[in-house]
Amino acid sequence: MKRQAGFTLIEILVTIVVLALGLLGVIGMQARASATEFESYQRGQALALLRDMQSRLLSSRGVLPGYLDNSVSAGDGSVYFGNGAGATDFADGAGKCPAALAGDPLSIAKHQVCTWGQELLGSSVKEGANSIGAMVGARGCLVPVVPPQQNALADVYVVVVWQGIEARAEPPAASAIGRCASAVDYGPGLRRGVSVRVMVPDLQKGA
Repeated sequence: MKRQAGFTLIEILVTIVVLALGLLGVIGMQARASATEFESYQRGQALALLRDMQSRLLSSRGVLPGYLDNSVSAGDGSVYFGNGAGATDFADGAGKCPAALAGDPLSIAKHQVCTWGQELLGSSVKEGANSIGAMVGARGCLVPVVPPQQNALADVYVVVVWQGIEARAEPPAASAIGRCASAVDYGPGLRRGVSVRVMVPDLQKGA
């Protein structure tokens, strides 16, 4: 008696199921890789914005009182720039930042943080009428340490926060990242942030 050659229907169905499971695994890996890549991209943008404000502070020794004004910085992170209806925005109706007046520390500081706020809004890169040059929900804060430590003229945390796309551990509420725009709810585990402590030394002391 001759044996039947070829595949049975059951074998074909098993093969299809195995292939389908394999494809689903590949699709899942691609989705995970895309999410990781996007998170890394947002973090890179945040670090660039963070370093930008850090350099502004370090090069503004003569106008530090302006940066420490209550309208520009707050120890509880309630003053922030960038996205959202609650963001501080010194720009005029045409979207232009106020002029920096020579000898006026507050006007200079307001001009600088206004420009920074527009960068947080992504205005540096446009796609049509949309600003796409920053992270999702980007906001930035200047959180001063009072009193300044180590005899510094100014002791300030520069903070940038934004919304991630995968749930992770939340930053501590008492940290500078947790305090910056703390009223903004990004969703459970979606608050992302980077910070740097800027200490401007008093060069006159010890001279």
